[in-house]
Order: sequence, then C-alpha cells, then structure tokens
Amino acid sequence: MAVQPNQQFSMDPPTQQSFVRFFKSLPEKLDTTIRFFNRSDYYTVHGSDALFAAQEVFKTTSVCKMIGAEPHKTKGVILNKGHFETFVRDLLLVKQYRVEVYINQGSSKNQNWVLEYKGSPGNLSHFEDILFGNNDVAVGVSVIAVKLGAEGKSRIVGLSCVDVVSTLISVIEFQDNESFSNLESLVVTLAPKECLLIQGEGSYEFQTLKQLMERSNVLVTLRKKSEFSSDSIIDDLNTLIKFKKGQKLDAQSLPEVNLNIAMSATSALIKYLDLTSDEGHMNHFTLNQMEQSRYIRLDSAAMKALNVEPRADAVSTLQGNPVASVLTMLDKCRTAQGHRLIAQWVRQPLRDLSLIKERHDIVELLVKDNELRSVLSDDYLKRIPDLQQLAKKLARKKSTLQDCYKIYLCVSYLPKLLEQLKPEASVTALKTMIMDPLKELIEDMDKFQQLVEQTIDLDAAEKGDFMVNPGFADDFKALKDAMDETEEKIQQLLGKAADDLCLEAGKTIKLESNQQFGYYFRITLKEEKILRNKKHYAVLDSNKTGVRFRNNKLSGLNDDFIAARDKYLEKQKDVITEIVGIAAGYSDTVRVIGSVLACLDVLTAFASAAVSANKVYVRPEMLPSEEGELNLVQVRHPCVEMQQGIDYIANDVSFKRDQCHFCIITGPNMGGKSTYIRSVGVTALMAHIGSFVPCDKATISLLDCILARVGADDSQLKGLSTFMMEMIESAAIMKTATCNSLVIIDELGRGTSTYEGCGIAWSIAEHLARDIKSYCLFATHFHEITRLAEEIPTVKNQHVTALVEDNKLTLLYKVKPGICDQSFGIHVAKMANFPEDVIEFAKRKQAELENYQSVVFEGSENPQKKRKIVQEAETLISEFLAKCKNLDQSLSDAELETQVSSLKKNVFSHKNPYIEALLGAP
Repeated sequence: MAVQPNQQFSMDPPTQQSFVRFFKSLPEKLDTTIRFFNRSDYYTVHGSDALFAAQEVFKTTSVCKMIGAEPHKTKGVILNKGHFETFVRDLLLVKQYRVEVYINQGSSKNQNWVLEYKGSPGNLSHFEDILFGNNDVAVGVSVIAVKLGAEGKSRIVGLSCVDVVSTLISVIEFQDNESFSNLESLVVTLAPKECLLIQGEGSYEFQTLKQLMERSNVLVTLRKKSEFSSDSIIDDLNTLIKFKKGQKLDAQSLPEVNLNIAMSATSALIKYLDLTSDEGHMNHFTLNQMEQSRYIRLDSAAMKALNVEPRADAVSTLQGNPVASVLTMLDKCRTAQGHRLIAQWVRQPLRDLSLIKERHDIVELLVKDNELRSVLSDDYLKRIPDLQQLAKKLARKKSTLQDCYKIYLCVSYLPKLLEQLKPEASVTALKTMIMDPLKELIEDMDKFQQLVEQTIDLDAAEKGDFMVNPGFADDFKALKDAMDETEEKIQQLLGKAADDLCLEAGKTIKLESNQQFGYYFRITLKEEKILRNKKHYAVLDSNKTGVRFRNNKLSGLNDDFIAARDKYLEKQKDVITEIVGIAAGYSDTVRVIGSVLACLDVLTAFASAAVSANKVYVRPEMLPSEEGELNLVQVRHPCVEMQQGIDYIANDVSFKRDQCHFCIITGPNMGGKSTYIRSVGVTALMAHIGSFVPCDKATISLLDCILARVGADDSQLKGLSTFMMEMIESAAIMKTATCNSLVIIDELGRGTSTYEGCGIAWSIAEHLARDIKSYCLFATHFHEITRLAEEIPTVKNQHVTALVEDNKLTLLYKVKPGICDQSFGIHVAKMANFPEDVIEFAKRKQAELENYQSVVFEGSENPQKKRKIVQEAETLISEFLAKCKNLDQSLSDAELETQVSSLKKNVFSHKNPYIEALLGAP
C-alpha cells in the first residue's frame, strides 16, 4: 500500500465552510479534469477528485476526510509534494487527463482562489520541471488543431501541428471524403496527444471528426471559434520563427502562410500553448508544410491489427500475457531521443526508395559488425543525455550548471564515437547521415566546450557539486581556498575519530557528505554499540546503511564549510545567469546533435533487434512500385515467435502483378490464418521503416498504403457495433486502396445474417481483386468466396492445414495452395471442453443446415473436384426440372411417367457421383 499522508487540513471550521462554498461554486468540469489546490506545504483535491486520487495514489478511500458542515460539506485528500508530482505525471503522460492547479491569493482565511496554471497531454509547458526534471523520460508531445473549410463542393481540411520539443510547426491543407480517411492517416502519422476543435459545432461532420480522434486515442479539446482567427498570425510567426540566413525576416514571405485554413488552426495552437509569452520560444521554431506523399498511409485499424504500438487490451490467447508490439520489439534504443524517434518512425514508413536503402545500408553494417554494434549500444549511446530536452532548457535560459556539464561531457564523447565509426566511412549512408553532420556540429560546439572549461569547476562537478570555477575571479578563489582548507581539517578528523573509537579509518568508519547534513561519520549498525556512553558524539540518524554521527569538532568545521559554500553559491548566481545566457546561443546546435544521435540510436536498435531474434532477420530487397512484386520466403510474425513456448511455423507469400495479387485463405479456427496475414503486414511495415525483416528472403515493391480490417472490434462506448466498425473500415479501404496497396482482411461479414455477410464479403473481395487490384490477403470462413479464383485469374486460393485423426483435430499452421471446405468449428468446441450433449446436437444441426453438403461420394475428399461435381449435378438437376415443367400437360399419367423416367435415365447416364450418392445408382 502506498504511504499515506501525514498532514492535517490546517483550516478552522469557518475557513472550511468558506472554502467548500467556493469549491462548489466552481464551473462544472469533466471527470477527466482533476483540480488541485496549492496550499504551499501540500496540495489538496476535493469531491469526486478526492475519491479518485485516494484510489490512484493511496489505493484506499480511508484517506478521504470530510471538511465543512451541512449543507456545505465535501471530501478532501491531502497530497505532499512527492504524491502530487507522481500523480500529475501519471495523469498527463499515462491517463491522458487534464490538470488544473489553483492558488489562494488571499490570506488563509480569505478564499481568493484563482487558476494558477493548467495542463493537458498536448500542453505540458507548466509541468515540465515535474515531468522532465529527469532527462531520461522519453515522451514525445505534439498537439494539433483542425479546422474545416470548403472549396466549391469539396471539403477542405486545414491542420496544424506543434511539437515544442523539436520546435516545429507543421501545416497542411487537403481535400477529404465524408469519413475523413486522409485526416485519419495524418493523425496516425503524427500521433498527437491532443486535438483542438471549434466549440459548439454540432454538425454531422463535427461528430465524425470527434469520433475519429477518440478512435485514435487523441484527447479532444474544444476552443472558441474566435481563437481560430488568423488576424495576428503574421506577428506571432515573426516572433516564433527562426529565419534562415539570407531569408527575408517577415513571415508574410513564407509560402505556408497562404494556407489560410491551416493558418487559422495554427493561430488557435499558438494561443492555446501561449507560445509567444515564453522567451525560450522566440525565434526558435521552424514552419514547414507537411507532405502526405512522403509516408505510407496507415489508418488506426491497421495500427491496431498489426499491433504496431503497445496496447493494454492486447493479450496473448496462448499465454494470457500482453503481446509484444512491433515498437517494443524493435525499441532497443539507449537514449531518450532515440525512444521518441523510433516511436515516430514506426508510424511513418517511408515511400522514398533511396531513404529506405540508406537506412538498410547502416543497419546491414551494424548487423555484420558485432563489435561496433556492441560498443555503440553499451558504451557510447547509453551515456547520451536527452539533448533535445536540454536544448529546450537552454533556449528558455532555464539551464543549470549541471545541464551545461551534461552537454559538455556528451560533446566530449563524440570525437571518440567518430573514431569508432571511422573504419566504416566507406559506407556512404553512414558518412552522410551520421559522421559528416557530427563532425561539423562538434566544431560548432568548440566555443561552448571552452566556456564550460573556463567557468565550471570540473573537479567539483565530477563529485556531483556544480560550482563556478574558482579561477574565474579572485573573490571566488578566496572562498574556495577557505573551503579547501576547512575540508583538509575535516579529513584529519577521520583518523582521530577512528583512533578514539578503535576503528579502522576508511573501512569500519568512514567520512562522507551530502546536501542534507554536510560532513558526517558513518559506521555500520553492528558497530553502533561503540557510540553508547560517548557523549561527545551526536547521532544524526540510523538506518540500514548504518549510523551517521558527528562530534563537536566536526560539527564546527562542517558549519564553517557550509557557510563558506553558501557564500560561494550566493556569489556565483549572477555569473551562472551570464553563463546560461551565453550557453542559450548553442541550443539549436545541441538539438541537432540530439537528432543525429537519435537516428544512430534507432538504426543501432534495428540491428540489435535483427540479431537478437530467434532467427536473424534479413535485409529486404526493395523495388520501385512499378515492379509489382511482394515475395516473402518463410515469413514469420516477429512478435508471436518471441513468445515463450512458441515453435513458429513459417510460411511463404508470393504476389506478382497480373499473375497473382489476391489470396483467399480458408482453414480451421485457430489454424493460423490471422497470424499469417498479419505477419505479411508487419514485415512490409518493418521493411519500409528501414528495419530488417523476419524472413529467409524478402523482395518488396514500394507500397503506398497498408490497410486492414482484422477481427471483431466492438466500440460500444463510442456507439459503434462490430458490424458497423467492419463497414466503416471496409469503406475506408475501398476508397483509399490502389494497385500499390497492401490490404489484409480477416473474417469480414460477421454481425449480420450468414447470407448477407457472405454477399458483402464477396462483393468487397471481388471489387478489390477485379477493380483495384491491390495486394490482398483475405482470410474467410465463407468458403463460397473461393469460387472467385475461377472467375478472376489473379485470385489464388490457399488454406491452413489441419489433421483429423480419431475425431481429434491437430492444427499444422502450414499454408498450402487450394481451398479448405470446412472450418472444424465443432472440433474447436471440443478443444474448449463443450458438454458432450451440446457437441452432438451441434453435429445434428450442422447436417440439417448444410442440406446434403456433407454427402460423401467419389471425389468428395478433394474440395476443388467436389465443387465441380456438385456444380455439374446442379446443372443437370436444373435442366431436368425445366424439361419436366415443359412436358405436355394433356398427356395421360402413364405417358407423363414414361417421359419423366426417360429424362431421369438421361440424367443418370452422365454418371455424376453426387447425384448417385443423393438418389442412389439406377
């Protein structure tokens, strides 16, 4: 159980009453907004927030206290600073909630509470010290704003995205359909935490937009329409944009400002994030126009189907454990900026063949060179701090000497890192992407390195004490000499105390120091009895690490040392301000170094993932789209094969435009159809982000989309049934897919009647195969759809194999050509331990419903042969019935019987095995 609070509400009854009245007068809020009240020494939450905080922080509601009296009463929970910071971090980064913090501007008795600051998943500026005080936290934060417009009959979407870590404003305008499939693809690519929409728009379009954002797990924030006005956008951009050398210092000259709708969205973001009020943002942002054509289109259905990112609800049906995602499997990064970049790359598969090959070149080098890969990962990269966050602190002039020292150490490692890479300089991609930029950046940081060496006491910094170099000015030197002299005297006391207590100096008794106590002696708990009856030794505290204590001499010298150090720290404040002001000029260079190292980190992670897999991944051969080829030999699902207890059965897929681009896969439940089609999608995605792939060999033509409709996914909280989700996702696929797209569809047509579902699935399959001609893997239990292969030459049938012996089902997980004419559902029910009487009734009902489909005859063991025999029989029977209908009705019964017998003999003369099995041989 979490440590419970020990503070009490320091309010008398009248003050409590007054506060509760104020609290209940606050405007109504959403449950996803938590209000905190800053009471200087601690924080409080009240009402429903108190119950929520009690459960989340303390795991019990017993910490809730009632304050006030009827009719003004409410619950309250006290949070100390540590609880507050941990809770806020969880709310903003994990739960995606909003936070408001109020402060009392009056006396403790006067309730003059005002909103001090607030935060949301996309607006963390007021909480950066709490969230990112530890630079190892790797969180990418971006927020978007969307505004709709019109151009004739076309719907225009204007979108702006702000990333305050990379100081980037991205804008775009585009036409979209009624389901906003282009916007959904962009949302997947950008992965924003929050989206601003115009408040009060109750139209169907607005509801569709809102549902899209919720489906993509993006927090929707409604803002006033007036905030989307672009009247002041030029002035704001002039304040924020860093213009290039030789560029006119006027945002009006930038082509992006002509995107009027996107500029309105940008204006709303600038106001919401209050960017222009922060000095650290002045002239640091870059404005660019997004290009949708740079990346493969992914929709949220594909992200979910391919398990690209971790999902709390994705559980292994085999082990009951969370399934590893593509991101967690590949993310072997050692830096915070690397973690952020790889999360971005998996959402942004490239469509540029040259860029993909450059990444593959570097990964191939690192896969082959075990020593270089290990040195980079285990030695150099793990030393790199979060340079992008440090750059942001530099720009805002909020850096400390410790931050400057971290950057200094990092830059001092870089020449050694370049030395490690130097033997591989012949790999053009490595030289161009990593080595040359780093070399230039190191030169640009030369003056910064000199600044740190001249102004920071590097010896003290090594010990964790960050001070201005005493040689910087004479008065600093005098204070430092006094501190050093005192420290020497303190060191001499260790030997005297050791002799006095009959202990061994440096071993059984040690001299240590920290920020809280200063200098003190420490002995182990076993030696504690030595201090008893030694009145001239004062114990500071005792814990599992030992007993900390001092004598009078050490106390006096320690006080002298702390006084001198405090004077030193006070005196250096102005100097530090000057140092930080100069260092701020290097923020852009530090940010770029962080970006280059992030790239190296991700490519090293790809190589590490490739060699640490159960079977080493291979480099895919990437071809232009026109080649129309997608061949994967012995492809495996990288997430499934790494699960414990799995002996993965690999399979092939072979697509070639105008020969075979559409595969219908049938087979038993749990037979591996879903895993097989997902493995193809995941492999294609990995190849396009620059990773090696889990195959024996892979040849892949550039794709433009990866689209999916996989599995039942109810969204009842959003008012969408399984079938409705299927139809929405299928419609998006048909509107988006081209002949260069990869489409994976699994179990389409459930949630409605069998025949209607089959009809819908057939029509979608035929449209994709005949009209769009995309690469498609179509897994289904509607075996009738396999007849498409007879109508469309580029459609092929495949099935996953199973063996039935002694009425037992053995799944073989091997994909073979041809069709499977049964689903083995009753066998799977047996495996799930259904009651025997239920199984028997299911068999009887199946035979009844299949209407003679289970009749056994010569050739029925071969599904394709069986189908031809049954089709021939149905034609003969239809002709027989038609002839019977056309017989002369004026004939006598005997004559009619004779003619019917003749027609019957004609049917039997064809010797059709199905008719003979049904009616018996003549």
